[in-house]
Amino acid sequence: MVKVFFGINSGSNPNPRQITFKVNPISKTHAEADVFQQVKDADITAKKARLIVDRDLCDACGLRGGVNSMAYQLGIEELEIITPSGTKIIEVTPPKTRRK
Repeated sequence: MVKVFFGINSGSNPNPRQITFKVNPISKTHAEADVFQQVKDADITAKKARLIVDRDLCDACGLRGGVNSMAYQLGIEELEIITPSGTKIIEVTPPKTRRK
């Protein structure tokens, strides 16, 4: 069964939701976090998921692992990410944390 969710950047969202993921503060304000939070709030689980975005992932969500981290916290193992630049399938891994 396919479920579809639409995420909105918190600066543009008339009904912003609280993001409960452990994720960097930049990603927390992005549409990716909004859509992952909707999945969490709906108590939906899946091993594979697809994320379609209208912009390429920023460094905080992509390179620094924000999207991977949220997907991992949802139990997703494989995530297909479709951006204007193309499609990429990632194997979701445990998030890296900063050393103290």
